Amino acid sequence: MTRAVIIDDETHSIETLKWKLENYCPDVTVIASFTDPAEGVRFLKQNEIDILFLDIEMPMLNGFDVLEEVGQSITFDVIFITAYDNFGIQAVKFSALDYLLKPVQNKELKEAIEKHLRKAQPNIPNRQLEVLMENVHAEKRGKTGKIALASRDIIEFVNPEEIIVCTSNSNYTEVYLSDGRKKVISKTLKEFEDMLVPFHFFRPHHSHLINLSEVKEFIRGDGGFLVMKNKMKIPVSKSKKDELMSQLL
Repeated sequence: MTRAVIIDDETHSIETLKWKLENYCPDVTVIASFTDPAEGVRFLKQNEIDILFLDIEMPMLNGFDVLEEVGQSITFDVIFITAYDNFGIQAVKFSALDYLLKPVQNKELKEAIEKHLRKAQPNIPNRQLEVLMENVHAEKRGKTGKIALASRDIIEFVNPEEIIVCTSNSNYTEVYLSDGRKKVISKTLKEFEDMLVPFHFFRPHHSHLINLSEVKEFIRGDGGFLVMKNKMKIPVSKSKKDELMSQLL
């Protein structure tokens, strides 16, 4: 049995999620739910659970405050429940933590639970939680946080400016870093695009996402391609050429 707790200040959201878990995720049992995050914190400090479904935007204590209050007692997975435009969603994405958008879709809920069940060690690594909090505080100051590059054996945290090119490889993305390394990450290029476009990245081709600050030159011949500072050559789609030039000039 997978023991779950829900903390959300909206009663109807809790009841809807409970119903979905009962009907679509029979391995999960909701052992407690709270509309008062402070009560939820007290429960989490005193009880062992497997998954916390945690709303980000709540009065008094938001989701990140809850995690800070629980502190060293976090030995469980966290799945954030949030509206897309809520404060903190970028920090969650950057930290490679799981989240579900309201209204929660059945398919995405099942996938999140299946991912939890597959994990060998069901909890947030301490460094991942630290980076989440750093990113939340950075977002409050209008700064850029660190992005988690999670491969099979390790989660590495880098600044966005350390990324030169992201290249699609089916459901994986090859990330080329400024120190010459390449990492293969099990995220789609679209997921990287959603995270990085606000930080001076551009997708000039369906298979490539680039750091505009790392462009060395644009070659007009052969349909047009970019040469990056690491000497990679990136093709440019005809439909993207004008938009790209407006970004570069």
